[in-house]
Amino acid sequence: MADIILPRMDEDYDESSVIFWHKQEGDSIQKGDILVEVQTEKAVQELEAETDGVLEKIVVVRGEVAAIGDVLGVISEGGTDTSNAEVTSETSETPVAATAEAERRERSFVRVAPRLRRLAKDLNVDLTKIQGTGNGDKITEKDIRTAAEVGSSTVGEKLTGIRRTIASRMKESLQNSAQLTETAYADVTKLADFRDNYEKKISWNSWILYATVKALQEHPYMNGTFEGNMWKTSKKIHLGVAADAEDGLYVPVVKNADNYKPVDLDHEVKALVQAVHTKKIDSQQLSGSTFTVTNLGGYGIHFFTPIINPPEVGILGVGKIETYLALEDGSVIERMRLPLSLTFDHQIIDGAPAARFLQTLITYLEEMPKKMV
Repeated sequence: MADIILPRMDEDYDESSVIFWHKQEGDSIQKGDILVEVQTEKAVQELEAETDGVLEKIVVVRGEVAAIGDVLGVISEGGTDTSNAEVTSETSETPVAATAEAERRERSFVRVAPRLRRLAKDLNVDLTKIQGTGNGDKITEKDIRTAAEVGSSTVGEKLTGIRRTIASRMKESLQNSAQLTETAYADVTKLADFRDNYEKKISWNSWILYATVKALQEHPYMNGTFEGNMWKTSKKIHLGVAADAEDGLYVPVVKNADNYKPVDLDHEVKALVQAVHTKKIDSQQLSGSTFTVTNLGGYGIHFFTPIINPPEVGILGVGKIETYLALEDGSVIERMRLPLSLTFDHQIIDGAPAARFLQTLITYLEEMPKKMV
C-alpha cells in the first residue's frame, strides 16, 4: 500500500482543500498520473501518483480540508486487473445512474478557498444554500457571516487561512521593527503628459514601480532584509506588489525587476495580479521580495502608514493622484501631484538616508523623459 500524502506547498499555510479527484476508487493508476487537485489560500496544485497500482481508497473527499501530512488516499501498489473482479453493490451502478450521481455531487460542491470552507464549517453554514455576492457570484466571507447571523446575534471564530497569516505577519512586523514613515509629494505633471504620448499604454502604477526600481538601484540599502539580527542587501531587485483579493491581501513578486523595461514590467505586474484574482498564483510567485509597493490611490487614499512586509526593511505607499494650483512666473496654473508614504525600519535605516531614497524616487517621477527611458 502507498499513501497519498498532502505535501507542504506554501510555507505560510498548513492546510488545503481537495477540489477535484481525477481518479475514482478502483481506477488503475500509473506513476505520473494526475490524481487530485488541491488548493491552498493562494494557489491550486495537482498531485501526481508516485507508483503504479489501483486507487484503493479516497480518504479526503472533494470539498474537505486536509492538513499538511494528512493521507488523502491509498494506492494498492503493483496494480490488479479489475476487469473481471467482483462488482460490489457500491460500484455496480448503471452508466445512467453513475452519471446522475456524478452530476448530483457536482451540483452539491461549492468551490471556495480553504479559509472560507473552514469558516462555513465552524459557523455551521451550508455553502450550497448561499447566493454569492462577489465577482462572478463567488461566495465571500461576508456572505458566510451573514448566513450564520440568521437566528444568532453574535458570531465568533478563530482566524484561519490567509487572514491568520496576515494577522501573524503584521504583528511580527510591528513587534520586531522600529517603523517610521516619511511622506512627500511628487509632481507628476510631466509624467502625465509623457504617459499619454508614450508608444504603449502603461498604467500609472507600473510607471511608479519602474521609478521605484530605478531609485532602489541608486540606494541599495533600501533593497534587502533584516532577519535574525542580520541585515542583507540584495544585488537584484525582487519587487513585491501588494494586490487586494476577496479573501485577503497578496504580495506577488516581480523577480529581477531591474531587468524590465516599462512595457515588460507593466505586462508582468498585470499577469501576476490576474493570477492572484483567478487563484492561479503559486508559492514561488509569492516569495522572495526585497522591497514592496502598495497602492491605495484607487480607493481615494492620499497619505497612509504602510506596514513593512517582513523581513524587508522598507515599503512604499502610493496614494491618489490629485490636481492642485501652483504659482509659476506670476500665473496660477493647474498641476498634478502624487502622495508617497515611505515606511522603513529605523533599526537599520536612519531618517536622512530614507529621505534621500524618497528624493531620488521623486526626481525620477518628475523628470521621466530625461531620467527613465
